[in-house]
Amino acid sequence: MAEKIRYKRIAAIVVFVLFISIVLVFTGKIVRAKFIGDSTTIVNGFYTEKKNDIDVIVIGSSNSFCTVNPLVLYEEYGIAAYDFGSSSQPMNISVLYLKEALKKQKPKVVALEINMMSGGSIGNDNEAALRWGFTDIPLSIDKLKCIYQSVGAVNAEYFTYLFPVFRYHNRWKELCKTDYTYFYQDKTNYTKGYLETMSVSENPVNLNDYDSEGEAWIDEVNVRCLDEMASICRKNGVELILFKSPRENWHRYETQAIRTLADERGLQFVDYNELYHNGELELDTAADFRDGQHLNDFGARKVTSHLGGYIKANYDVPDRRGEKELNSWDAACTYKQRSGWQEFMAAATAKECLEQLQTDENDILIVTNTQAGNGSEVEQWIYENGSVRFNRLWQDNGIAHMKIGKSELVLSKLGGVYQILIDGVEHYQPGSKWNIIVYDKITDSVTANLNFEE
Repeated sequence: MAEKIRYKRIAAIVVFVLFISIVLVFTGKIVRAKFIGDSTTIVNGFYTEKKNDIDVIVIGSSNSFCTVNPLVLYEEYGIAAYDFGSSSQPMNISVLYLKEALKKQKPKVVALEINMMSGGSIGNDNEAALRWGFTDIPLSIDKLKCIYQSVGAVNAEYFTYLFPVFRYHNRWKELCKTDYTYFYQDKTNYTKGYLETMSVSENPVNLNDYDSEGEAWIDEVNVRCLDEMASICRKNGVELILFKSPRENWHRYETQAIRTLADERGLQFVDYNELYHNGELELDTAADFRDGQHLNDFGARKVTSHLGGYIKANYDVPDRRGEKELNSWDAACTYKQRSGWQEFMAAATAKECLEQLQTDENDILIVTNTQAGNGSEVEQWIYENGSVRFNRLWQDNGIAHMKIGKSELVLSKLGGVYQILIDGVEHYQPGSKWNIIVYDKITDSVTANLNFEE
């Protein structure tokens, strides 16, 4: 009898601990920071990729996913690549990302951006880097070990990386709809981890001190991480290459130190600072950088194009273009084309714009005429598949709900105020006679919001 009671108590404790853990995990998903455009969308996007579908994986800090544009690799060389990194990523977290990547993919090549090799070692002195790196990686033995390696103890801080609710509990006051809905949304990353930006550095980037004298410092812990990554790649039949993105405050003596490490381990190393200074890479320091440390889309295309040519020349990586079945890179390229600038955006009148759009069955048009009726009323139409799906001349207050693509559309009138809400976001732009909102069913997003006087 006593034994039964003991087992019941143990079972009750186990159930209680499991319940508390589930509550902590669930609440943590809500309150934890969502690093949109950084590790959250990069990591979650990686896990939506089809198993064993990626041939090149790029790992590293923000210098990796601001430098290598996988869609350029695909468009120019047919290389199926993904940027799997996080901002300020310490080398031990790069090891973790490599292990995670190989659980799902069998790449031909892993390209490691080595910005974080030079300088300090791993540690908990940069909390932001650890949050970016750990928050969205699934729980595993590898993750537990890596957190311990970074924090140095199983303490209160350690558990905040396992249960983010302990770190972000004060966010309750600033929670928004995305915090509750993000983890139920489609997490497909149509840039394949790359961070798009056309921002240009306010001042030209200074790359002229590359030949300055000095001495490189590479912590032994970082060297051990590199050795571990090289060993993992060898065991899995993966080619590991090292590369350095162009940036300010990188010097030839650092290039030489990394090249020595690479040569000793039989690894290839491509330094784009060196190539720039040797005249083998053209970069516009006034137009190709978003800041002193990162390229923008213009500079990234140049470096990516070179890297793609280097990979194709030195490694057996297939060209995935033109395969019988469309792959996710084909879909990503289509997404990019449809979400970028399109010819109808240059139309001079609403009529001209509608004539260009009416043949595209993947567009839904929300058209508003602010001078309908006697000139003081608003009339709205919704066009889909070349026909009118909805039409109303608003005279009385009211509201209309409907589904467009995967989104919820709400049209409303209250007095003289009109709203067009798509998934809770206001899109109506008053001030002109015609307002045309273009919703794309392929990208499930608003791709244009245009105003016309006639």
